[in-house]
Amino acid sequence: MQNTGARLGVVMDPIETIKPAKDSTFAMLLEAQSRGWALLYMQQADLRVRDGTALARVRTLAVRDEPGDWFSLGATREMPLGALDVILMRKDPPFDMEYIY
Repeated sequence: MQNTGARLGVVMDPIETIKPAKDSTFAMLLEAQSRGWALLYMQQADLRVRDGTALARVRTLAVRDEPGDWFSLGATREMPLGALDVILMRKDPPFDMEYIY
């Protein structure tokens, strides 16, 4: 595994509710991790703006292609979204005002 030092944030539905065998976000996370990217997980409710800075409560994420044990999460911490190299917005609909905000 090469270590790029890149950080990938992913905003998604609760990871424990996905079906890894069918989930395209999970496939992207597996590939990014295999390329040495650090994965940071967040849900829509973890996003906020304070004093003009976009922030999120994030957890480090490790993924595995193993049914029944496909992920593990680290401790929660707050960080500016600007510290991430890439952010994927992978929240499934409903497409409502909370989603737009």
